[in-house]
Amino acid sequence: MNSKLKLITTGGTIDCESINDTTNEYSFSESYIPKMLEQARNKVDIEIEFLMSKDSLLINDDDREKIFQKCLSCTEDKIVITHGTDTMTETAKYLGTKIKDKTIVLVGAMIPYNQNLSDAMFNLGTAIANVQILPKSVFVSMNGEVFNWDNVRKNKELGVFENLA
Repeated sequence: MNSKLKLITTGGTIDCESINDTTNEYSFSESYIPKMLEQARNKVDIEIEFLMSKDSLLINDDDREKIFQKCLSCTEDKIVITHGTDTMTETAKYLGTKIKDKTIVLVGAMIPYNQNLSDAMFNLGTAIANVQILPKSVFVSMNGEVFNWDNVRKNKELGVFENLA
């Protein structure tokens, strides 16, 4: 399990600096992902690529196509994508219908890394472990669970991801 992984950042709560409670706008300065990996004492060979820093509500199909093209061009066949939770399932579906020869895990957080009681570190670590052992396909990894790209939704009332069924 020593193959190199690609980690692609797209923004979202996991990597935002702050959220304005009045406007609900996210601010991004620098990515927290390298700091998170260092703090976790990560030993997996990971190449980080900073693709975009967006609130997932602003991610559209043009952005999804950029994410798809980036996944296609990666030499690595194991990819973790940090993504905002509001549209993570849409991006997973977009990728899941197009990519069959790589293992891709999308991950995010409900609370930013730099805030108390954040789920960011746990979710990122789980996604890194999952991408190394899952078969080739696209998955969402949140809160200790793994979901297939075509059987997942975000339950906004409970603040968790769950199977569609």
